[in-house]
Amino acid sequence: MAHRPQQPDEHSGIHRGIHYSLKRNAAPGYWRYAYVIGAKVRAGRVQGRLPLLAIRRVTMRIDRDMRDGQVPTP
Repeated sequence: MAHRPQQPDEHSGIHRGIHYSLKRNAAPGYWRYAYVIGAKVRAGRVQGRLPLLAIRRVTMRIDRDMRDGQVPTP
């Protein structure tokens, strides 16, 4: 019987110059995220069974935080 491919347990990336990290939570379907914009650290959890869905939700949060007037410092 063929084995089902294993989904990654963590992911990190850069979106619009902001580095973020994403790790699978103990609860099924939830992910913990963290990123820094300026001097503020943002962390929390998002829901998403698929890793790509969780990544998309974190990038949308980054976009929202940047739109609210928080601009990253070089």
